[in-house]
Amino acid sequence: MKLQLGRKASDIIASIYIIGTLFLRILLEPQLNGHFIISVALGAFGLLFLWALVKSKILNPSFFGLWPGEEAEKAKAA
Repeated sequence: MKLQLGRKASDIIASIYIIGTLFLRILLEPQLNGHFIISVALGAFGLLFLWALVKSKILNPSFFGLWPGEEAEKAKAA
């Protein structure tokens, strides 16, 4: 059984995840006392995790309709 979410659910989950990690970085930044590399590493890890979910096809985002669907990509290639 392969877990795969629809485009709209993937968009919502990806948006919540990105906003949540950005909020976490904003909260942690004053406590890091100028060690911004740690904040950048947290952001990079967050994006890497999100990329891994998209690459493994668990998330299937369309970026709220800005990214064409698979059918449109196949029609364009043909």
